Amino acid sequence: MTIKETYCGVIVPMITPLDARGAIDEEGMRRIVSGLVTNRCSPFVAGTTGESSSLSDARKAELVRIAVDEAAGRELVYAGIADNCFEESLAKARLYKDLGADVVVGHLPCYYPIDADQMRAYFLALADACPLPVVMYNIPVTTHLSIPLELIDELSHHENIVGIKDSERGDDRLRDSLELWRDREDFTFHLGWAAMSSYGLQNGLDGIIPSSANLVPAVYRGIYDAVRSGDIAEADRLQAIGNEISDYYQQGYLLSRSFPIFKAMLYEFGLCGPYAASPMLTLSGEELDKVRAEVRERFGQYVQH
Repeated sequence: MTIKETYCGVIVPMITPLDARGAIDEEGMRRIVSGLVTNRCSPFVAGTTGESSSLSDARKAELVRIAVDEAAGRELVYAGIADNCFEESLAKARLYKDLGADVVVGHLPCYYPIDADQMRAYFLALADACPLPVVMYNIPVTTHLSIPLELIDELSHHENIVGIKDSERGDDRLRDSLELWRDREDFTFHLGWAAMSSYGLQNGLDGIIPSSANLVPAVYRGIYDAVRSGDIAEADRLQAIGNEISDYYQQGYLLSRSFPIFKAMLYEFGLCGPYAASPMLTLSGEELDKVRAEVRERFGQYVQH
């Protein structure tokens, strides 16, 4: 199979289920992974949605171990290796390979501002040394760095770089990216802008990476399948549902405020606890009760784990 056929579909940036003490909730983790693979979605652990910057390396390794075990080869397991220290990113990649992960996802180190030459050197060194295929990750909202499209295109020809996950929003950037990579068999374009999933897939996108699929994987797999079968009306109908769910916990909130709301939504449907890692604040009391009551009424019909 080509790279385009292998690294495609719905890749879900998993939340990290935690218990009240901050330890990994293995049962919750397995429930969510099971729901994803049942709906033909691939888990992506230790990413932004998974609060990876707030987790120890030991906790991240535990996430990879559980995801690999629960997925049991039915779907690829993607694992985030981002770290401000290059050697630590590479050490994670080596460990995750030993644990059975299939692909690693890495964004730029984000303490120092860096330019395009430094970005190039970083990704080339990572790709040269990494024991697993690499998906580059562009997410300016957290790194405060934007990888230029011309640099991504240059790096895309490295034999160990199989794709880009781009979470930077912008109509022009999306259009230009699709033009660059829609016809490439050796490189894949994955979009982290979930509201544009249907549009992107209709215009040559290889994969979508929607956080809300933690709760409703069937909705996003449905978008993917509908576009592939040519049923654009169905894809757009499902896109509207996904957008409504995403807007509930994202619109008007800082990223650090949106994830605890999303965890409260998952809690209402029995998928995991509501607990967030510091510095995020777990919802409690009236705020938690309000979210649980509203999402059950508004979105209960779409939750099919």
